[in-house]
Amino acid sequence: MQSLALDHQANNDWYRQIAAGWARRMIMGDLPGAWAQHTETEVQFAMKQLHLQPGDAVLDLGCGWGRHSLELAAYGLRVTGLDLSSELLQLARYNARRHNLNIEWVEADVAQLPLRGTFDAIAQFCGNLMTWFSTPEKTLNVLWDVTNLLKPGGRFVFGDPDWTPELPLRKQHWDEWQGGAAIYRHTYDAQRRMSHTQAVIFGPDHARQEYRRQTWWPNRDDMEMLFAQAGLTVCACYNGCVDKPYDPNRSGLVYVLARE
Repeated sequence: MQSLALDHQANNDWYRQIAAGWARRMIMGDLPGAWAQHTETEVQFAMKQLHLQPGDAVLDLGCGWGRHSLELAAYGLRVTGLDLSSELLQLARYNARRHNLNIEWVEADVAQLPLRGTFDAIAQFCGNLMTWFSTPEKTLNVLWDVTNLLKPGGRFVFGDPDWTPELPLRKQHWDEWQGGAAIYRHTYDAQRRMSHTQAVIFGPDHARQEYRRQTWWPNRDDMEMLFAQAGLTVCACYNGCVDKPYDPNRSGLVYVLARE
């Protein structure tokens, strides 16, 4: 149990550091990447799939700096945005005030949800929630907690347009901005279905920080077995936030689930 706790803490530390870097870059005037240009399309897709109406309560898991939460609130929804990063939530609060939108922001770990009550719907837009945790058991526990926040019949949409059933043995990419840079190295253990990521971050004067995370990478059968155990029914799945039939030969996997 101690090693699992340490894995989860390392994963949280990894995210907080990466998120703090994103926040600093936006504060300094860097625009978000091209992925942010699809916010409106993603929100429209989610509203249709979640059957949302003005006044409904929706939870935005991993809300970051609030780009989806802001759009949802602008449609008259009662939005709660949850994220682990205090820096990104500071930006989210600033953006909400600037647009005169009333959104509840919660700084918390999705694996230790502090929320009570029920939501009409839940959305997780950034990444595949099922690949955030280090073991199937941890993943199922989180899925149970998320499901219990939904009203009976309430819907949950999540996924990743870049998801693939298998990861390459090794992958590396580089990111650079004013005053810093980062190298991300990914390796994949196919037998254990574990993904390992190393982030090496260089700041001013070449100051170096290194963070690692380890997560379980389930296949579709693994995920759908956990959905059933958590009381979730698969309503549909897509390659992305586009209402077209799922094609297993293309990348991307977005699920629409309903609480039984």
